[in-house]
Amino acid sequence: MPQAAPSKLCSLADLAQRVPDGCALGLGGVFLHRGPFALVRELARQRRRNLEIIKSSPGYDLDLLCRAGAVAKVRAGIVAMEGNFGLAPWYRRAIERKEAALEEHA
Repeated sequence: MPQAAPSKLCSLADLAQRVPDGCALGLGGVFLHRGPFALVRELARQRRRNLEIIKSSPGYDLDLLCRAGAVAKVRAGIVAMEGNFGLAPWYRRAIERKEAALEEHA
């Protein structure tokens, strides 16, 4: 009789713990929609550092990680919080102060 495959389920904290400092991390979602926001908040809570964020159109997620000091490099097209919320201020500060490098793909 074949054995059942081990479960792939884990807690959010365990998942974030599997993301090492300095890794490149591709995030899904578009602007404020369907992003892995609970994971992003957990990465900030666990004080991840030197992440390279890859996402075509980040917003809240990238802004939060920049505020937490977690981002070393960004590969993105457009970064915004959509029309009603304006620009992503923590992201902008991180880029202007050269706390994070930007590789723009617009």
